[in-house]
Amino acid sequence: MILSALGVSFRQALRSVILVFFPLSFISLFAWAIAGSTTANSADPMRASVWLWLGSHQIPFTVTTGKLTVLPLLAALFPFLALRSSFPKVEAGFSRLQGARLFYSLWYSLFTFLMAMASTTHQVKANLWAAPLSGFLIALLSTVKINRKKFQHFYFALYCFCILTGIGALSFAVSLGIHWQVLKNIETVIAPGFVGGLLFVLLQLLYLPNIALITVSYITGIGFSFGFHTAISANNFSLHQIPAIPILSALPTGRHPIVRSGIVLLVIFALLYFWQVRKSHLRFVERQRHGIFDALCFFLVVGLLIYLSSGELLTPALNPIGINWPRFMSYLGIIFFVALLVVIYLPEMIKKLQRLVHHE
Repeated sequence: MILSALGVSFRQALRSVILVFFPLSFISLFAWAIAGSTTANSADPMRASVWLWLGSHQIPFTVTTGKLTVLPLLAALFPFLALRSSFPKVEAGFSRLQGARLFYSLWYSLFTFLMAMASTTHQVKANLWAAPLSGFLIALLSTVKINRKKFQHFYFALYCFCILTGIGALSFAVSLGIHWQVLKNIETVIAPGFVGGLLFVLLQLLYLPNIALITVSYITGIGFSFGFHTAISANNFSLHQIPAIPILSALPTGRHPIVRSGIVLLVIFALLYFWQVRKSHLRFVERQRHGIFDALCFFLVVGLLIYLSSGELLTPALNPIGINWPRFMSYLGIIFFVALLVVIYLPEMIKKLQRLVHHE
């Protein structure tokens, strides 16, 4: 029985790997065949497909010129969906759900480590410590079924943040439209061709969540960085040379002090969250417990997304790129703390004072 369950978890973990890896292999081989190669070594596109697969798991790379730690967040959706679709058969083969999750995640973690080992070259090397850890966490998270009623406040905060991210995406689209001529000039310089242009666009689309989060940081006045000793915010603008990537044409070209007012969006978001907690629970103890616990869960998820959305792009000159993680979370933490005092604690203090006055 145990061997049968282990066999099922092994096969389904391997199936999850193949579901994402085979399409990536086809894309790599097709691009390699169109572009041609001076060495005619078919191992190159296969190794590249492994790197794409590892990159979709947010596993950082070390290259000859530096590091690649800014990876497309949207790409993580593909292994997540593949793992989630394969898990029901694993669950059916185990008597306990915890055991099914554990062995399924361990097998997938092992496959991730082996892929990272097999793709290692002198020029490119995936982080061998992060590979199994990332594979295990993605597999584990893909099997979790959260009780929405129990964590309703967490989901509400997450939905509000998604709306805020959507506003960031719209703001980015507006900026891209304003700098449309810059975008056309960059495309003319690159001239990737039809196939190269298609793949280039696809890659940029996978980076849209990263861009949306960075835009949220900008429109709320917190700002972000794009390279060594750079600062881009409403009041500060220090930017050096940037790579010729079309999506970067939307970067601001100067200071825009009015953008500082965007911090109001975070304030409204925090007030709405605690107001929803207050309306859902009559007792102060429950409001306090649920409000703080779900907020901490929300902070953990958002902090991880912010951390993964930023990093280094192939060279130390392009490090850091993205949001200053401690700065953004500090702003968010202060705003949530003030909202907690205003919406949850202040009314309770007023009630207690009124009771004391009436008692006297």
